Amino acid sequence: MSRFSSLLTNIASIGVIIAAWFVVTHNGWAPRVFVPSPDAVYQKLVDGFTEGLLVEQTTNTVASMFVGWFACSILGVILGSIIGIFPWIRQSVSPVLEIFRPMPPAAVIPVAIAILGLTREMSIAVIIFGAIWPALLATVHGFLSIEPRLVEVGQALRLSPLQFIWKIALPNATPDIIAGMRLSMVISLVLAVITDMITGQIGLGSLVVLASRMFDMAGLFGGLVILSLIGFVSNSALQYAERRLLAYRRTA
Repeated sequence: MSRFSSLLTNIASIGVIIAAWFVVTHNGWAPRVFVPSPDAVYQKLVDGFTEGLLVEQTTNTVASMFVGWFACSILGVILGSIIGIFPWIRQSVSPVLEIFRPMPPAAVIPVAIAILGLTREMSIAVIIFGAIWPALLATVHGFLSIEPRLVEVGQALRLSPLQFIWKIALPNATPDIIAGMRLSMVISLVLAVITDMITGQIGLGSLVVLASRMFDMAGLFGGLVILSLIGFVSNSALQYAERRLLAYRRTA
């Protein structure tokens, strides 16, 4: 299937969902007090962006998400490269990683609040802690999957560890790293919303909580629509970057 056909399929799928939503709500098959109509949600979004409040809420959540994701991706790739290239470091830090990796990020929020307070920096710190693992572990896996002959080439050329990482290991591990970064992106969005909900900071998380408490279902669904669009756009951007990078590797 071509990219254009895939795009048309995605658009058609979204159109079918919206049409079904419209039919269900306008025929009274679902109570509007719980399920607002698409036009009511659309009008709520238009009003919110026109007044500027939704712009601020969306900007704050997206900023926390991307700053946290970018930081955890850089840290994850750097630490994963070091762990993957040096067996003695990998053996030394494995017990520590196995202790912290299963820890739910939400459990760290009270500690982060105690240290950093109810600040945007606290949200970013929680995002980094929770979203770093896919990028880090994917980098380690990519380094461990290097073909032995490439390792022998590096040894024959007498490459330093840094040269080996840059010229051989990272290009070889690129598919794994990008896959880990995509998963980290999803986790970053989830944690950005959760920290907004818990701390009450201006963001989409607090918008959703406030709308549910006020029984403003149009506002609640509007927040969910924005979050879905953020996730879709960010994932599509990474998929595009992945295709370009892998195409460059094939032609290089």
